[in-house]
Amino acid sequence: MKILSFDVGIKNLAYCLIDDKDYTIEDWGILNISIDSVCDHCNKITGKQCDKVARVIDPDGFKLCSSHKSLKIYKNNKKKNIPKQKNPVLLIGKNMVSELDKKTNFLSVDCVLIENQPALKNPTMKTVQMLLYSYFLIHGVTNETSPLQNIEMINARNKLKVYKGPPIECSIKDKYKKTKFLGIEYCKIMIQENQIMKQEFINQFLQSKKQDDLSDAYLQGMYWLLK
Repeated sequence: MKILSFDVGIKNLAYCLIDDKDYTIEDWGILNISIDSVCDHCNKITGKQCDKVARVIDPDGFKLCSSHKSLKIYKNNKKKNIPKQKNPVLLIGKNMVSELDKKTNFLSVDCVLIENQPALKNPTMKTVQMLLYSYFLIHGVTNETSPLQNIEMINARNKLKVYKGPPIECSIKDKYKKTKFLGIEYCKIMIQENQIMKQEFINQFLQSKKQDDLSDAYLQGMYWLLK
């Protein structure tokens, strides 16, 4: 059996595709379905483009974030605020479909797991959750050529329950930050202890700036498989 686990997000929609045969990862990453424009500024030394959300645009269409719009090289450029998108849910949905369509292996799984979102606390994330559900219902469950038979919503509190290793010391008092810290540490230990885990995924995780999202998707998937 293969499962596909999602940690719901917009800029960081994390996923993890796991085979229950050896609990190995077959695909692991993050999709960006955001409708926000990204800053066009590039670092002169590294050549790396800024990844912050652009807030202003100049007459030539060059977009800048709040940090870079005041740089001396851009100071004399006339800029306008970038207007908010109309009907953002529709645009997010279109971006999601576009990104998911690229991942043809997603429809080869038997079950999709989606982190359940609170409807009142963050309605946008709840919408993203249901857009995901609808995509896999239409393209997977009701598609006779796909092995996908089930889509389940998973309570976020269950992720940390899968860890059975040695205790991890943590002095963080804030509950949210503590959960994120422990999730990353649990994931790190679990993937490194799996002797047949592909090294590329271990390296990917250790080098990622979004270990919290990747770990959430992985732990959720492992929780469901081992419960």
